[in-house]
Order: sequence, then C-alpha cells, then structure tokens
Amino acid sequence: MSGRIEGKRAIVTGAGMGIGRAAALKFAQEGAKVGLIDLNEAAAKQVAKSIEDQGGEALVLRADVTDEAQVTEAIGSASRHWGGLDVVVANAGVLWANQDNRADRLDVEVWRKVVDINLTGIFITCKHGIRALLESGGGAVVCTASPTGLFGLAPGLDAYSSSKAGVYGLIRVLANDYSKEGIRVNGVIPGYTDTPMNDYVQRPEGHERIVATIPLGRQGTAEEVANVMCFLASDEASYVTGAVWAADGGMTAI
Repeated sequence: MSGRIEGKRAIVTGAGMGIGRAAALKFAQEGAKVGLIDLNEAAAKQVAKSIEDQGGEALVLRADVTDEAQVTEAIGSASRHWGGLDVVVANAGVLWANQDNRADRLDVEVWRKVVDINLTGIFITCKHGIRALLESGGGAVVCTASPTGLFGLAPGLDAYSSSKAGVYGLIRVLANDYSKEGIRVNGVIPGYTDTPMNDYVQRPEGHERIVATIPLGRQGTAEEVANVMCFLASDEASYVTGAVWAADGGMTAI
C-alpha cells in the first residue's frame, strides 16, 4: 500500500475482469476502499478476495450498468457503507466482434445493445456517481474511452466505435458541468491491451498486424492502463479535467 489515493472511497464498474479488475487492484494497492460493480458477481468476488488478501477493503456490488435502478442501488450502497464517495470509474463495456459489423450489415438490435452498455451505461454510472460525489463535496470521475472513438481504425466495429465516440463528448461536457463544484472528469484511452475483450484478434496474423501500428511495438497491459486511471483519480491530477489520456503505446499519436 503506497498511499497515492490513501483513504479515498471509489467505485469501479466492470471490475470483475480486464482493465476494471486491474484498476480495482491498483486503487486498493494505493490505499483506496473499492466498490466492485459487475454483472458477474463471482468474478467480482474473486477480485475482492485478492484485495482483502493484500490487506485492502472491497465491497462487491452486483449490477447491470444498463439498469438504472441497479446502478442507483449499487452506488448508494457503497456511499452509505463508507459515508460518501471520492472516485467514480465508469469502465464497463463490451466489444462483440462476432456481432458488430459495418453499417449495411449491422443488426440494429446489436447497435442498440452496444450503445446501451458502452455509452448509456457510462452515463448512468456518471449520473449517480456524480450525485454521490456532490454529496461528498467533490471528487474525480474517470471514464474508459477507446482509439476507435477518435479514428475509424476498426472497420466492421461500427457500433463499438460509435459508442466510444459518444464517451468523448460526455467526458468533456461533464467536465464543464461540474468543474465549479469540485468534480474533475477525465478519460483514458486504452490501446490494444492484453485483456479478454481483445481475445477475438486472430493470432499470430492479426496480433502482429495491430502491433505493427503501435510505436512502442507491443501490446499494452491492463495494469499500465490502471496506472493512468489511478493518477487521474489522485490529487496529483488536481489541475486535470476534460482530458482524455492515452495509454496506447502511441497508437493515436500517428
């Protein structure tokens, strides 16, 4: 426990695996109490055990981020349990490579569901998370974005790319909405990261093709993304809001 965010009370959505799991573990290592929001309760319980085994404090909160009532209850439970919140990490998302497609082949129900999870889910989390932050006197919000929301570099992932583009707009307007009330809102761009979400990439051909587009020449880790999230949640980032920080090996720099 190094204490970068010592004593802060945080929630992380999608905390059961991938970047959400890494963020929850990192936050706990840095001294935060962490509420683990995930639809997969068993996965969240495994993360909670890892945190508790290292001397940290975690709270398992099962919720579907598209269900406002469930999110309201989960965030409310964390806030009541700890007497408030300081950090909200809106991370939960999906990439359905086997169902997503280019527009003329994309089923509208797939489009709606992806946008519902990846954008509306972020909005619902921010809505109720920010309410808790306001009651606590301020805090930090960190949202998970994507390079696909900036550039059309993922042909055939039209629903995913569009949902992530919406996250950028939400981050920036929320930063302006709440800056005077002591709430900072930022985002992180994970590049091609070694998480279950990217298991669809065909190896070795697809993997090597993507890595060739990354200046650092390798795939990133969930822990490297979590490090940036932790910085944005900490007081070290006190003059940072409305920004979207890349943890992508330089992918979006070229």
